[in-house]
Order: sequence, then C-alpha cells, then structure tokens
Amino acid sequence: MKRGYPQFTRTAQQGEQGVNVVSHIINETFGWLFKRNHQEHDFGIDGQIEVVHKDGIVTGQMLAVQIKYGKSFFQEKNKWGYIYRGEIKHFNYLSNYPIPVLVVICHPKSEECYWVKFEPEQVQLTKAGWKIDIPFENKLQTNKPELEALLYPAKDTLAELEEYWDTNNLLRDFSYLHFVIDKLEIEALDIMSPRAFFDRLLVTKELAYKSQGKVEISFHGYYDDPRELFEIEEVRRYVELLDPTLPELFFFVRTASPTHTLKIFALCQTDISWVDGRSNSTVTRKVLFDTTQLGDFLMRHWDGLNRMTEWLSMSLDENKKISFAVMKCIGIEVPKEASGKIC
Repeated sequence: MKRGYPQFTRTAQQGEQGVNVVSHIINETFGWLFKRNHQEHDFGIDGQIEVVHKDGIVTGQMLAVQIKYGKSFFQEKNKWGYIYRGEIKHFNYLSNYPIPVLVVICHPKSEECYWVKFEPEQVQLTKAGWKIDIPFENKLQTNKPELEALLYPAKDTLAELEEYWDTNNLLRDFSYLHFVIDKLEIEALDIMSPRAFFDRLLVTKELAYKSQGKVEISFHGYYDDPRELFEIEEVRRYVELLDPTLPELFFFVRTASPTHTLKIFALCQTDISWVDGRSNSTVTRKVLFDTTQLGDFLMRHWDGLNRMTEWLSMSLDENKKISFAVMKCIGIEVPKEASGKIC
C-alpha cells in the first residue's frame, strides 16, 4: 500500500506537533504572532515570532525558533538544565541569522516547552555536532518578559526622522547652500563635517540633483588676517587634505557669481605669486599660478563629476554645462556654446 504514495513520517508528525504547541503558546498565551516556515524552506528555523505590544501595535521586533518535539530531548540533563544536541550543518546558519534564535524543546505528554537563546559562544562542540544547556527555569509558557528582554528596543523611527526630512526639504528648496568651516576645524585638520555635509546631500537622488551648483564653502576666522586665504599655510594644508575627500565638489559647488569656493580650492593647491609683488592697494590685483597644477586639480575632479551625472542619469549636455561653468569660474576659456556667468 505504501508503494507509490508520499508518506507523512513519524519525524514529520512530531515536527508538526511541536510547531502546533509552540504556536498555541505564542498566539494564545502571549497574544503574539507565530509564523511558521514552509517545510521546504526549513534550514534549521521552524518559524518566526512577531511581537505584538499594547493596543495591538506590531513593531517589527521578531524572534526565530528552532523547535524539537519528543521525550528524547528531555532525557539528557545536568544540574543546570536539559542538554540539547544540535547538528553541525545548522551551526553557521543559526549563527548568521539576523534576529535572535531560540532553541525550544517540547514534551509530548505535558506539552511543556523550554527554551534557550542560541549563542555561539555558549555552545560546546562535540564529536557528532554541538550541545547547549537549556535552563530548567526557562519555561516558555511563563517567560514572556524574559523573551521581551531579548529584543532590541523598538524605535519610533518616523518621529526621529521627521526633523531630518524637514531639513532635507529645506536643502532641496534653497537656491544657495552656505557651508562654513571654522578655524578650529582647519587648525585640527578635521575634515569630517564637510564630508558629512556632502554625504547628507547624497542621501537621495532627488536631493543630490536639486543641490547641484548650490554649495558655497567658506572658511571662518580669518577676517582680520591681511593675507588672502590661499596664502595662509594652515588653510592650504587643510584644503589639500580636504580636496580628495570631496570627489563630488564640481557637481555641488556654486559657480554662479558671487562665489569663491573653486578659486580657493584651486589656488590653495597651486604655486602662486603676485604680479609686481604683493600689493595692499584697493585696485584689482593679479596673481600668477602654475597652470600644470591647476590642470591636475581639474583632472582629479572630472571623474567625480562624471560619476555623479551617471548616477543621476543626467545627459552629456548637462554634464558639459556643469563642466564649462566650473572652467569659467576658475578663469579658463571654454567653447562659445557654453552657458552661464563667469564667477
């Protein structure tokens, strides 16, 4: 009679009974949700427990369970609890599981269940696999508070991010973004805040796209210094350190007049000299700079600009428009078809 028919084996029956016992405790006693895994997707985890808080709030906090049903799981014990023996093939799978894993054993007569959180460090290897103690006091039916203590605290991420999103909306809608670097940061060679600001602009494609050409970077604390910023050694050192950490500079930097960011970044990384010496007169003064070094500055940043426009699915014409604006801002002649004001 068995030939030609699938069988519901004794092992499968026991597995089903164990899942039924645990799911009843979770659903009825705890008022939580038990979601069983389909048997074909069972690689050591029989189901997930989803926590339901007061007023029916489901937060996404979850536990995973491996369930074993049978008298044999209660026969071996020591002074601390029952000894559970697992298979090596499940060890790494349980270790890598992204939520806490409970190993639960169920007695078929009393239907009492005991649990332990799977902790790789608490496991002892054996010749046939591994073993772990399941404490006598860890009775599933009465341990709801203990299981809740295993969970990561639920966060009201929506409330936490509302202010963040509001700021993003302001950044997106403003036509000018002024980022100030303080003298203390410059002296400490601390480049974290400008990098973090650029990362903020990259949080979504829409915000990045809307922020193109808006950012002016200034250096605070040198108003009383008669030298130009690109003459101050500590500013030059800082810009040389900061520049390679901002590959998106050409994309975000403001090129519409008035702006000084690109000139400062370029001149701080080139050898400079004044025409007819340094002058303090109120007339326009001319500075000479190394064009090879200026070319190196440009070449370093073209790749970052290209990656940004590719990421945002921008056209070649849009890329050229930004490139021409950058070149004109530094004072380099560009093809006649280029648009935009020289800063």
